[in-house]
Amino acid sequence: MILRRKKSVLFVRPDYHCSFFYRDELRKLGWKADIYVPWSYPEHLLYSSTQIKRPLQVNGLEGRRKTLVDRMLAKLWFLSNFWRYSFHVYYGRPPEWDFFEKYIPFLNKTSKRRVVSLWLSNLFGCKLVYLPSGCHDELSKAEFSQLDEGNVCNNCGFWDRCDDTLNVANFELVRHYFSGAIGHGILVTTQYQATQMRSKIIDLNLWNPLLEIPAEHTLPPTESIRVLHSFSSNGRDYLGRNIKGSPFIRDAVTRLRDEGFNVEFLYLTDVASRDMRFYQAQADIIVEQLRYGWWGSTGVETMALGKPVVCYLRPAWKDTFAKTFPEGGEVPIIEATVNNIYEVLRELVSSKDSRIKAGRASRSFAEKHFDPKRNSEDFAKFLLNL
Repeated sequence: MILRRKKSVLFVRPDYHCSFFYRDELRKLGWKADIYVPWSYPEHLLYSSTQIKRPLQVNGLEGRRKTLVDRMLAKLWFLSNFWRYSFHVYYGRPPEWDFFEKYIPFLNKTSKRRVVSLWLSNLFGCKLVYLPSGCHDELSKAEFSQLDEGNVCNNCGFWDRCDDTLNVANFELVRHYFSGAIGHGILVTTQYQATQMRSKIIDLNLWNPLLEIPAEHTLPPTESIRVLHSFSSNGRDYLGRNIKGSPFIRDAVTRLRDEGFNVEFLYLTDVASRDMRFYQAQADIIVEQLRYGWWGSTGVETMALGKPVVCYLRPAWKDTFAKTFPEGGEVPIIEATVNNIYEVLRELVSSKDSRIKAGRASRSFAEKHFDPKRNSEDFAKFLLNL
């Protein structure tokens, strides 16, 4: 029998800042809650480097030797710690410590991908929760291509690396090893059973319309209307593809400026996640994305800041979201596509009243949907009912 607290959870790779706020809120509710961050996790996306769990790392190694040592140390960390938590929440697919098959290939008989950490977790009574990080974690490439109104696949930097052999194998693992999965309320996957819930949370005190900007992050004064768009080039622009439609946004702002509108394009690619809100707060309009079909972390953050947010929403996902969370009110997103982004921005730039109204609606929506206390209480109930 393993002696551990029933209320104990390990977040395996953080869901941007959400996992940090879940950790802190669950601790207030009496939980043992920690976050595991592999060294492969992009540092600029890491919301905080304090109170996180990481394996040891050996300095002075390079190339293949460093890779092998780092993986072995990650596996040792897992073997030393996994049994201490009743619940493991995986953001996306199992991390690098799961390639035990090179050493113990006979332990897993259910999949071509031997994922011994999942097998051991089940053996020791740990319950695993799957939190999808994107479309390839919920649908096969073949399925997503059938509903791809935004032409996402042909513009995705992971196109050549999104392989249905791996996707389908991952869904097999979820069905076999995981006790539960979380859906975001926009689609119902056919690959596994998922509980639809408000999974995104944010500190509404840190992200608020009256946010104070530190001097080192203060932009020069301007009379221009700032249109902000952020795009991480970390793997997303492979072979020149752009999943957010960034070139169309830039061209629309350039056209407006050429026509005499006092507008500025604030394009961010290398700002650390922990500092991004200071720049978002200084923008007048946020363009999230024009292809995928829903908002991501940028939308969550900027709605909380009370900004007008422009984004492409898939009609089917919008309908599903409204049916899943009918009490949450209307989604305040200002909808646009790559085909009409100029017209949408022109209307917003021309009307301060429209921007103010949209910003207020954004903040109100954030308070209803991203509240950390309420959503964490619901998340705790979800875990305990698995």
